[in-house]
Amino acid sequence: MTEIILTEEQARILANADTTVFVRDPSGASVGALDPREAAIIAEAKRRMALPGPRYSSESVSAMMDALQAERDRIGPFSAEYMMEFVKNLEASDPAKYGPTVMG
Repeated sequence: MTEIILTEEQARILANADTTVFVRDPSGASVGALDPREAAIIAEAKRRMALPGPRYSSESVSAMMDALQAERDRIGPFSAEYMMEFVKNLEASDPAKYGPTVMG
């Protein structure tokens, strides 16, 4: 991976920016743009990924939501206790579809 290390001044400008910072080469030609908000989002995602616990793919979450909606359509509103038991049974019935993603 190629990387560029910012000078102290450049790093300070980026850190203090609250909008997109446009990057230009010495001749003034546009090289790209850095959004400090994206850096904060990436940092938060990395922090969360370092925490212990299961991870669920978007496909798994969508499948679980669809199954919960189908169950609600079938029997009507249900309690949190019923939902937790339903989710537990659903994960046990098809871990590849409804269970956490194996990381690593």
